[in-house]
Amino acid sequence: MLLRFLQTIIFSWAIFPAFAYSLVIPSPLVDTDWVSENIEDLVILDVRKDLDSFSEQGHIRGANLVNTKKVRVTRTIDGVELTRMRPDQAGFERFMSAHGVSNNSIVLITHQGQTPGDVAGAARLYWQMKYYGFEQVSMLDGGDAAWTASMEELSKDSTKVKSGQFNFENNANNKILATIEEVRLAILDPSIQLVDTRSLRFHVGLDSRNYVYDLGHIPSSKVFPYKFLHPLKGVMVFPTKQQIKARFSSLNINPDASIILYCNSAYECSSVWFSLHEIYGNQAVQVYDGSLHQWTKDASHPMTINLAK
Repeated sequence: MLLRFLQTIIFSWAIFPAFAYSLVIPSPLVDTDWVSENIEDLVILDVRKDLDSFSEQGHIRGANLVNTKKVRVTRTIDGVELTRMRPDQAGFERFMSAHGVSNNSIVLITHQGQTPGDVAGAARLYWQMKYYGFEQVSMLDGGDAAWTASMEELSKDSTKVKSGQFNFENNANNKILATIEEVRLAILDPSIQLVDTRSLRFHVGLDSRNYVYDLGHIPSSKVFPYKFLHPLKGVMVFPTKQQIKARFSSLNINPDASIILYCNSAYECSSVWFSLHEIYGNQAVQVYDGSLHQWTKDASHPMTINLAK
């Protein structure tokens, strides 16, 4: 009888491997009810710029603070120093381990949920985790603002981060990353849609950031300002799949096309990638990590519609 029992257990384990884990992320985007039910099993990463607000305004119990400015780093690529880039493998391993993430962690990324920029910072970390092959990660829809709106409380207690052991084991997911060479080719390839996710004043060349060295946009680009994802004040929840399709279509952008997204530094476009790739389901969407910061460092790269000159 004991032998038969053990055989049954082994068979069940082989057929239903999910039972090997205490929890499995149900989708890229989760709500507050799911978080409340599973909070004890989660490593919660709270991504924000205003670090003082973590303790002054509060955070979800047990969350680890992530400084938005530290998610990206300065790197030298092809002899050119670039700021605001994804870390290399070793750097990202150290970063995730220092924030309490191990290979077997179940990670929830949250943010303050009050502005489109809050969402973009969290989405940028999510994209980097996906690039380095980490699958058990989800975003809290609406962030901390949704948490309090659902009558949950924020904690002002300090969180002692227990170091994790994050090791990069899989090949990088280059399908979600566009290189500068791919952008050059996309300009002349009608099957690939370049999408500029900056505000219209940047797109048409009336203004630029101080780390972008020319005005206008990459030729053949269409504009989809990332704030269109969250056009209303209040809790910054993502649009539905149907809403995403309608908003892109209204700007004459096919959400089912092969798309390369860029902005000033691949920060704002991360939330657009999340919407198209993770919610809408278009697996042919890439982020150009260097974005206009890298593109405009080479004066030979074309820009168009420069209305300021």
